[in-house]
Amino acid sequence: MTHLPHVATRKPLYVALALATLSFGGCMGIPAIAFAAQTSQPSASPATTPPTAPSSDSKKAKKADDKKAGDTTKPTLLQTVVVTSFRQSIDENMQEKRDSNAIVEVINAQNISQFPAKNIADALAHVPGVVISRDAGEGKTVSIRGLAPELTLTELNGNYVASADTSDSLSRSFNYTLMPANMFSDIKLYKSQEARLDEGGIGGVVDLQTRRPLEMKPNDGFISVDAAGADNNAKTKPQVSALWSWRNKAQTFGVLIAGSYQDRQDTDDTANASNWHWWSNNCTSFATCTQPPVNVHGQQFGSAVEPNIDLWPGGGVTDQAGNSYSGYWMPQQFSTSESQLDLKTKGAQVTMQFKPSSSFLLTGNYFRFERDQTQITNTVEIPEWGLPTDTYANQQGNLLAPNGLTFDPSHTIVTGATYVLPPSGQGCNSLTNPVTGTARQAVDVCSSQTPWLTGNYSVEKALSQSVNLQGEWDGGGNLSASFNVGRTWATGGPSVEFGMAAKPRNFVNGQWVDGSQLSAWTLSGTPTLTASPNTLQNMLAGEGQVDLGSTGSNYIDTNTSQNFAQIDFTYAFDSSWMQSLQFGLKYRDNRAEQENYEIRWYCPGTTEQFQTCDPNAGNLPSGFLEPYLLDGHNLAFNDNIFPAINFPAYYNYLNQTYDRTVYPHPEDKSFIGEQISAAYVQANFDTGTIRGNVGLRFVSTEQNITVADEITTNNAVYYHSPQGAILICPGTGVNIAGGPCAPGDFEYLPQEQAVVESFTNSSMNKRYNKLLPSFNLAWSLPDDLMLRVAGSQALARANYTDLAQLGSLTDDTQAYYDDRKQFGAPLPGWYGSGANIDLKPFTATQFDVAGEWYYAPESVVGVDVFQKTVKNFVVPVTVNNTIVDVNGTPTPFMSYSTNANGRSGTSRGVEIYTQHTFPIGIGYIANYTLNKTNETAVSLGDTQVGKSELIGSAKYAANISLFYEKNGLLLRATSNWTGRTMEGLSSGLPMYMQPYNQIDLNGDYEFTKHLMVNASVINLTRSTSREYLGSDTADRLYQLEYAGRQYYVGVTYKFGDGG
Repeated sequence: MTHLPHVATRKPLYVALALATLSFGGCMGIPAIAFAAQTSQPSASPATTPPTAPSSDSKKAKKADDKKAGDTTKPTLLQTVVVTSFRQSIDENMQEKRDSNAIVEVINAQNISQFPAKNIADALAHVPGVVISRDAGEGKTVSIRGLAPELTLTELNGNYVASADTSDSLSRSFNYTLMPANMFSDIKLYKSQEARLDEGGIGGVVDLQTRRPLEMKPNDGFISVDAAGADNNAKTKPQVSALWSWRNKAQTFGVLIAGSYQDRQDTDDTANASNWHWWSNNCTSFATCTQPPVNVHGQQFGSAVEPNIDLWPGGGVTDQAGNSYSGYWMPQQFSTSESQLDLKTKGAQVTMQFKPSSSFLLTGNYFRFERDQTQITNTVEIPEWGLPTDTYANQQGNLLAPNGLTFDPSHTIVTGATYVLPPSGQGCNSLTNPVTGTARQAVDVCSSQTPWLTGNYSVEKALSQSVNLQGEWDGGGNLSASFNVGRTWATGGPSVEFGMAAKPRNFVNGQWVDGSQLSAWTLSGTPTLTASPNTLQNMLAGEGQVDLGSTGSNYIDTNTSQNFAQIDFTYAFDSSWMQSLQFGLKYRDNRAEQENYEIRWYCPGTTEQFQTCDPNAGNLPSGFLEPYLLDGHNLAFNDNIFPAINFPAYYNYLNQTYDRTVYPHPEDKSFIGEQISAAYVQANFDTGTIRGNVGLRFVSTEQNITVADEITTNNAVYYHSPQGAILICPGTGVNIAGGPCAPGDFEYLPQEQAVVESFTNSSMNKRYNKLLPSFNLAWSLPDDLMLRVAGSQALARANYTDLAQLGSLTDDTQAYYDDRKQFGAPLPGWYGSGANIDLKPFTATQFDVAGEWYYAPESVVGVDVFQKTVKNFVVPVTVNNTIVDVNGTPTPFMSYSTNANGRSGTSRGVEIYTQHTFPIGIGYIANYTLNKTNETAVSLGDTQVGKSELIGSAKYAANISLFYEKNGLLLRATSNWTGRTMEGLSSGLPMYMQPYNQIDLNGDYEFTKHLMVNASVINLTRSTSREYLGSDTADRLYQLEYAGRQYYVGVTYKFGDGG
């Protein structure tokens, strides 16, 4: 195949085609965007880093006189062209893609730095077929071609890199917030499989390559200093990164040191409508339901979905006017939250290379990636507590009925509710029932418990480390070899995880004092929560109480690790068409575990927790609240007031007043051990017109899984009067048993009497083997056309959490239900959730057919049609009326949540992409991916329990980047669109992410080859992400989030050659 030289003449037809492709986005209904200034990070001198396994990515034949150990071929351009501009960098990406046998996407160091991206996921978001999820405004996980992020394998220099999260459970999906973008030399995303590549990436394999000192000039490097800010907080934070590389004159020894420190203040605003239920009279089970759940079109959901839908156990509701409502969807809680996050990301790399002879090279690497996060989340919530479902006469008690509900046009979804406390002496706020004339005690009149102030305070950390030693040998003959041994390990979890709640009421001098008379919420337009304007002032004045039942600390620590060893061989042929034969062995030993912890505060000298031993524990001094309102007006919600808890003050008070004890649960632990052995053989060929590879990989996996289930029996929660009424603690602070209690709060039974806990473990050992064939063909056609065909079978193991989630098996007794039914407690019976250690591994059969036309220098138009048929994909399910093993006894459960295998799902689609530059310095890069996944049966064991689409699938994804580069100035505007994305199941319904669009800007200017300034704006459009339930409407809001518009400005100095 002949490459067009950079000085080739452009044909008018090609220019016309390029302009036509620029309008592609408009044909797809994608809006136009404008230019503006944006940011860039530096790269050191360009370096080409061979993958750990020998590469087969180029069409060039590997000959004995020019081969390099561990690398079948090297893209020639990357070795000879010094990257000095954005245009050259994207041209190199295109050329490497063109030279590759497999279907790959490439982003090199210069291109990574000149995306408006601070981590690798943000950079990958611009690649065809990639959809990312964001956390605190940053890319966190990567999904490829409609498959879940757990099916994306992320590797560092060709090997798995252990990952952890600051607060989540175990996952095989890599947490990209750990990795700063400018520490890498290039990224390769393999969309088609090769036998030499590790299995595990059914969606794709992301291989992150780092720089090596013997491939750089001595004393080469950079230092970059940036300032980071956002539109929704006033703080500006520093970000610093640096790299230095040195080698001796003989080029036999080299050292590279790199580091990165990113400090950022983030504010996340969210509106949440959670725990959606179907509220209907006489509908506590589907067997007896006279008004079953329907969608907005009045249609039932069918037998595959209905058993998983959450039914409100109390039925419908009656409002203060006596109007009864039945047969509708309604969330159990509506809340608005503001999270203040202090984020610090640190990265470090130390690489040493030693070349004792011309035929042998040793490379040692150490990498450390750390994420520290301090978070304070304040939430204002209206839970659906105590909604009366009885007759109008009986509901005039201590339960505050709504003052009206609002509905969507179908009248099947509640979109708002208002609660108004009646004047003293009227309705439920009277010492006499106005309907029956029955007298009641002062504690039995209704009071205002909303808006409920809640949230959490956490200090969290995630740390990933990797070390390896690689040896490469090439004696100059036909055979070359390499070995690689190493370890990667990660830990994650909080050192502080604390939650607190408060209510705007208090029990003073024998009667309720209410700090708020009004609370309301609506989902119409911008979600809004409304409360009495003087709520905060009243609570600061003493009209509030700590909600002791919702105050405490629980958290999970996780750790993962892998020890690996591999050896690879390449035999280069001298024949005219057979390039080389690659073969090798690899062994991996994986471990993943998590353990549950609790922090308890005991009254000094006792073993009683403060909630039950201190009569003053429920007091809410003004110092426990912030003396000011937070801003309740943003793109996620529009609250009239936003009172907040001073979490650090309350947490410090508990530590100073009581005995703080970290209470481990060593029985509440899960563990996964995996021993994976693999062998492969791959033949690489080039006939001059057709090139490619064909290979076979054999994988054997042995899994050892141990999972803990916590067995809980919930008995009565409160003391009761002789007549059976729940008792409220009197002003004396002494309960009916003579013990302490918090005045105005419930009289709680001792914890050991109300809750009985024990633990049980289940274990499984299993082994499975799999042969994974693959092929990649690239056919060079006349006129710079190329046709590609690829096919393979792939395997990925079930996610760690799905296999080993810490389980909860709960027996809710009748006494518990009687005490907690006003708060939405389910009917008496067994309920639970847990892992499914029987999950099968994912397997997939996948094919690609692609065409590319390199019609002009720095220009391409391409299309790729793909299909992935995935068996055993995993979806979360909730099964009602099922049998679960409890300590060896088959036990009927009212409801059990776990994960199940889908039988077979197909993701098929098409990727269209184009790249073009004009002589005047203007250019564009655009791509569009259309993806369709089918709905398929989901089975738990041999029983079908529902249907689901593939998790992570998006209908479409599109990107367009417009840039101008000339005379050292780069301006770039990038727009990213993602279609409706399947996120999972909640309340028995599919959960979707609404289509999303974000525009980013960046620019830089090089004063000299050593000095550059840069600036960027991320999320110029101030876009929000919105999740909702059900495929029939978007009105069942789940979450609306705004993470801010981010700003960066900085300066970079390159030393040495400067790159």
